[in-house]
Amino acid sequence: MRSIWEYDSWLTYDVVIIGGGIIGINTAIECATRHPEWRVLLLERNLLPTGASTRNAGFACVGSLSEIASDIDLMGRDAARNLVQQRLDGLTLLRERCAGLDIGYTENGGSEIFLEDHPSLLRLDEVNDLLAPIFGCATFSQRNDLIAEYGLSSSISTLIHTPFEGTLHSGKLIAALWDLAARAGVHIRTGAEVVSMLDTGTSVELVVRTTHQELEITASQTVIATNAMIPSLVPDATLPEILPGRGQVIVTKPLTNLKLKGSFHADEGYYYFRSLGDRVLLGGGRNLDFEGERTTSHQTTEHIQSVLENMLRTVILPNHPDLEIEHRWAGTMAFTTTKQPYVGNVSPRCVVAFGCNGMGVAISSNVARESARMLMC
Repeated sequence: MRSIWEYDSWLTYDVVIIGGGIIGINTAIECATRHPEWRVLLLERNLLPTGASTRNAGFACVGSLSEIASDIDLMGRDAARNLVQQRLDGLTLLRERCAGLDIGYTENGGSEIFLEDHPSLLRLDEVNDLLAPIFGCATFSQRNDLIAEYGLSSSISTLIHTPFEGTLHSGKLIAALWDLAARAGVHIRTGAEVVSMLDTGTSVELVVRTTHQELEITASQTVIATNAMIPSLVPDATLPEILPGRGQVIVTKPLTNLKLKGSFHADEGYYYFRSLGDRVLLGGGRNLDFEGERTTSHQTTEHIQSVLENMLRTVILPNHPDLEIEHRWAGTMAFTTTKQPYVGNVSPRCVVAFGCNGMGVAISSNVARESARMLMC
């Protein structure tokens, strides 16, 4: 049995957001700042979010040439351009929200490397024309002079560069957003796993498991922002298909005379790397085993790790034969078949938000704003 003090102060809220990652924490901030009279609770099942938000590469980007060309073929010109606009708007909103806070943001531009001819290279003018209304100038340009300047392998045939890309420190970003949420009055509880929920028509009843007990929490409405884990809470809901995708990452030990600067894409975005101080971070390889990487497991695999290491030594850092790997990890992204994010109701009082499709840093602020807008006022 619970005391009246527990019910009033700890177990009853206007909004409960499930998931403390970048979509969930931004949604909590949106709710608390739009409705300061609301009691807003954020529940994170771990001590810190461990899906993709603190396990990504920290790219603040809108997409590479080959990715956008592929998007045009998948969804049409207007939808592809709109998706780029959403990413840019999301990055702008995120930077405005974190203004004055240390999130490790730098803007050294981004590049895409090609080891051989690729159809997207013939579409450079097409993509630049498409994006001209957004950026006001050519988004991408061929800059083969940067191959040697960045210390990359001479086996790279073409480098496409854009000034409209940055990087940040994902851990600092989430810490800053959690701090902003707490300042806005959001109640944050970690180690709290939601194991079931029910929309009764007048409220949402949640069963929350902690280390020592299960609690029942009542909310007027709720947002589920657990990304690829959403089906575990709403398995019968009518939702677009949620496809998990594991992203594996390696980071080198500090390197001397590192020339690499900025962020990089390869193979239509399936590989991505960046400078990280005097280290290099490299991730990707999901396309080597789509079925095997369609998992929520955070185990790394020997095959993909070996491919990443080989790429690091032969293509990215050919002049650093003594490089060593210091960190390895994996995270879980959520993909939709349309490559569009999804925000919608699974019941009158329950909203789900997911599907950043590997662009969580860029697009999550827009997704969060739409999630907050959909809640009943």
